[in-house]
Amino acid sequence: MYVLKRFIRWINGELSPQISNKRQYKLINIISILLVLVGVSLIFVDVYLHLWFLLHLVIMACFVATINLFILKSTSNTFLCGHLITLLTLIVLILINYWMGSAMTSFASWLFIVPIIAAVTINGLGLIIYAAISLILVTLFAILPIPSLYHLSPTGMIVMNFVNHFFPLFIIVTILHSLLHENTVYEKKLQEHNYRLQADKEKFHYLARYDTLTNLPNRSYFQTYTQALIESAKVKKHCVTVFFMDLDRLKEVNDHYGHDAGDALLLQAGKRLQSCFRDNDFLARLGGDEFTAILNHLSEDRIPKSIAIRILQEFNKPFTIAAKEIKCSISIGLASYPTDTVNADELIAKADQAMYSAKKLGGNTYCVSTRNT
Repeated sequence: MYVLKRFIRWINGELSPQISNKRQYKLINIISILLVLVGVSLIFVDVYLHLWFLLHLVIMACFVATINLFILKSTSNTFLCGHLITLLTLIVLILINYWMGSAMTSFASWLFIVPIIAAVTINGLGLIIYAAISLILVTLFAILPIPSLYHLSPTGMIVMNFVNHFFPLFIIVTILHSLLHENTVYEKKLQEHNYRLQADKEKFHYLARYDTLTNLPNRSYFQTYTQALIESAKVKKHCVTVFFMDLDRLKEVNDHYGHDAGDALLLQAGKRLQSCFRDNDFLARLGGDEFTAILNHLSEDRIPKSIAIRILQEFNKPFTIAAKEIKCSISIGLASYPTDTVNADELIAKADQAMYSAKKLGGNTYCVSTRNT
């Protein structure tokens, strides 16, 4: 059932046009070669049974199928070559059935391959049209008394009945096997394409929310998270404290050691800050040498000040960059909800103001905001 659904989707052109066209090219190529090989086999049968009209017809059909292959490889015109190979098959089978007449109705079984070839080489409309034509022809050859050009011996009848059952079945099985194979290849390409799309989506999502240097959340993500955390704190009656942190000597490091050293300092600073905060605290880099963090706690907790002291202690240790020890302290500003403000943007702004107060004191310290700051 799944294969049938995929087959119907394919013949209706619901799959990728570019990939479908390549697959159609391959299938027309396979079918053309298959029909030539079957034709060569039938030449020996016709010679053995002395069916000279059929012999010349099969030779001509093999020649036209070979030309169709040449046109396909030269122009890649799947529309023309698909119609050509389908019409060729239909015309040859009509003539064979007419020449053999009602004496051997098993020749009509060849007409069953025409709709399949049409579906694979043309489209769903081709399947409907050629299926209707084949049905009409099978009916006519079955009920009309058509005289035969040949009178086969009992041995010849056995051989021809075998040919009329074996080769159509062989052609149908080969075509369907080729179609299933191309479906498998196409589905793998779809999976790879979907995987790349998902990877690109995740990449763009990451770039929109994270800082590429430190892999920390960026300003936009931090502001969104802060607003959400404050809304949650209102319900739980918790406090929220924002840390606004700025390195004291990044400009000097950039001027003296170069921007590569400055980037290395920022990366190491981000890692040190991560080690100071708890796992459920939210640390971000706003840009430049500015870092922010937000944590949820109870009103009586002294966790924010404890973390601020720990950060100062960590940043009093020198950084090792390019085999050089570089000292770079940090200034910290703290503002809390609901003590200082109940607005998310104002909370960040007050923490920023408190950080500048720490800068004015010479850096390497922290200041806590108040409602009057």
